Amino acid sequence: MRRSLALSALPFLLVASALVSTGASAAPSPEPAGAQSPAAKQAPRVARGLIVKARTASVARRTSLARSADAELPVAVDVATTQSGPQGLSMLRLERPVAVEDLDPAIEAIKDRADVEWVVPDTLRTVSSAPPVSVNDPEFTAQGNLWDTRDEIEGVATSGGYTTKAPALWRATRGSGSVVVAVVDSGITSHPDLAGQTVAGYDFVDDECTVSGEDCFYDESYISAGDGDGWDADPSDPGDWVSEDLAVKCGLPEGEDPADYVSDSSWHGTHVAGTVAAKSNNGIGVAGVAPGVKVQPVRVTGHCGGWDSDIAAGILWSSGYDLREYGVPLNRTPAQVINLSLGGESDDPDEVAAACEYYGEVAEVARANGATLVASAGNASASTIFPLAGSVPASCDGYVSVTATSDTGHRAWYSTAGDGADIAAPGGDQNIQPSSETRGILSTVNQGLEGPTEPGYGWYQGTSMAAPAVAAGAALLYSLGVTSPAAVESRLKAAVQPFSPVIKGSGTILLGGVERTTDTIDCTSSGRTSCGTGILDLSKVTAPLGAPAISGTVKPGGVVRATSRGLTNKGGTSAITWWRGATRIGSGSSYRITGADLGRTLTARDTVVSGSFAGVYRAGTVSVPRTKARARVSMSMPSSLKRTKRARLVVRVSAPLVRPTGTIRVYDGSKRIATKRLYVKNGGKVAILLPKVTKKGKHRIRVVYSGDGVTTSAKSSKVVRVR
Repeated sequence: MRRSLALSALPFLLVASALVSTGASAAPSPEPAGAQSPAAKQAPRVARGLIVKARTASVARRTSLARSADAELPVAVDVATTQSGPQGLSMLRLERPVAVEDLDPAIEAIKDRADVEWVVPDTLRTVSSAPPVSVNDPEFTAQGNLWDTRDEIEGVATSGGYTTKAPALWRATRGSGSVVVAVVDSGITSHPDLAGQTVAGYDFVDDECTVSGEDCFYDESYISAGDGDGWDADPSDPGDWVSEDLAVKCGLPEGEDPADYVSDSSWHGTHVAGTVAAKSNNGIGVAGVAPGVKVQPVRVTGHCGGWDSDIAAGILWSSGYDLREYGVPLNRTPAQVINLSLGGESDDPDEVAAACEYYGEVAEVARANGATLVASAGNASASTIFPLAGSVPASCDGYVSVTATSDTGHRAWYSTAGDGADIAAPGGDQNIQPSSETRGILSTVNQGLEGPTEPGYGWYQGTSMAAPAVAAGAALLYSLGVTSPAAVESRLKAAVQPFSPVIKGSGTILLGGVERTTDTIDCTSSGRTSCGTGILDLSKVTAPLGAPAISGTVKPGGVVRATSRGLTNKGGTSAITWWRGATRIGSGSSYRITGADLGRTLTARDTVVSGSFAGVYRAGTVSVPRTKARARVSMSMPSSLKRTKRARLVVRVSAPLVRPTGTIRVYDGSKRIATKRLYVKNGGKVAILLPKVTKKGKHRIRVVYSGDGVTTSAKSSKVVRVR
């Protein structure tokens, strides 16, 4: 089916639903010319349609909803098409994009219907960070989000600084290759530090509504997509630059100067991907916070930004939700973590609540599939802190909201903050004095100003840079056996260090060579200056120092032993448990192999059993061969028997390392004359009182042991004389 995306706004809106722009809602004074700031130029808020949650999404219902909307839409604007969306939603597409405020009457008309639960505008959002300031090839120690080598910061002693301190947790794991982080963003470019670090992704940027006078139409020009087609399996980033011509084609409002919106390509998704999982120990560039995990690039933004419904499709597909009815193949490697370095702001609580109805339902589905969603708080602060309660989707239920801090442990001047903030992470602050590009976050980028050219490295700042650090931290927790989104979130919030104790009040920043004063940059854990529970500090995670060492005899009846390698933090305790698949089969440091283990792989888990990180574990495995222990049978009975008496036969069955069980059958020639069960308690020995043998002469008495799950069958015989 056709997926017509009317991308008519511009990438200066935050990617999601253009509630407000990336600029602060407090409308700070204009920045000096040439200033680099994560807070982008404000742009008009437009919608390409309405997203409705009604009782059903049948054709008749959608037609009825369209009639209700048409009656209240602005003059010369009608509902062009209706479609059913994921989770039973109804998507009403307009003939052309409309200012959000002009849709209020239509929204109210639909909302008043008894068969409607909620309705929101399908608005635009863009990525929330600045373009790269420089491109170079720095070393590991230059990364401001991994480890700070200073011993003291502003008079306060420190080890690792106000970074994620990820290398401390690398002693336990650098991440499992089976853990996937979806980067729902602008796509990805080829880069040597990301080679082999990705799994198959998808592109959800489609055709836009091309402006023609006061109207627009779908002409398969794919101006926003920039890759010549719509939804497809190639999430490569062709570049999201904006020229004056593109600004106009994307729907520049009347009276706006297109020159104000010109920008180079951001390579935003590539930068975010590198923060998550750039290779380590490869002799080049940088390392990700979780270099052992995989990234799934999911493209949702282009030249003109991206729409709520397409971002939602990207989130749902990333989590494994089935979108085949929309022509999208199943995601064969669903993500455990979904990073959203995107969002939008509004100072209208009702508007935020409506948008969060939509994003909340999307999150509910993704979390039910086992995914943790991490969202950047936004870059809307400057002279006044923009409250996190106005940020979407960061303030919505189901998302871990991430604020940004500087290398001094204070709020980055641009970062949205306030009640509802979950956690902070390094986002860079290149403008705090003494200002320097190296006070940003270094990661992978491309050097092309428009389309991709050569790979490189660049310093960025923004909550977009903080969110992937937290997403990578979540991926490390998944790698350590924490698989519930609620458990991952609670452990992330526990793995924090306090904000800087140095009180600064208002911040003095340097923008374009001019000093400016911002709102307070001191972080708290509550109130309007809340940045969350603290700054992500992965050194706080208590985890085993690697998989337990396994030794012993790996054969039936043998005993294997697992030894903990210790924990990352003192004072913690752990315990060993044994597993066959998903079945727990033992506890304690040793385990005796049984018949059920033959041909199977046994797992020994060293699991933290106390404190905030209880349940974190590392696991080692051992494969048990299918070979059974070889049994031997011996028999003892008189060589001469009387016909008038019953003989006593003693049978012994032995096998290395095991106590055989099974059935013993006794034959006189080919005739079975006795049967006896052998149990563990018998210790391999049974006595059998044979029936009388009445025929004189020689007899061959045969003993046949059946074998069991861990031992082979065996037999023995003896010739006796009956007189």
